[in-house]
Amino acid sequence: MLVKSLITGMIRSRIMALRTPRLICRNYRREGPPQPFDNMPFSVPNRYAATMVFSIFFGIGLWAPFIIVWYSMAKRTM
Repeated sequence: MLVKSLITGMIRSRIMALRTPRLICRNYRREGPPQPFDNMPFSVPNRYAATMVFSIFFGIGLWAPFIIVWYSMAKRTM
């Protein structure tokens, strides 16, 4: 009895795992040929502004360790 319920649960979860991406992807489809930025889950009204925001966001994350080390070394030499 326990084995049967475990197998049934595994089959049910496998079916849901296969159905979920199809349900999500169906909402993103649009009519006509694909356009730039169609594969993103949010709208991009101005691509140049989006590029600047992405550059600043990732730039801060990549440069933060270098700025922290520079600040600590500058503070130590004073």
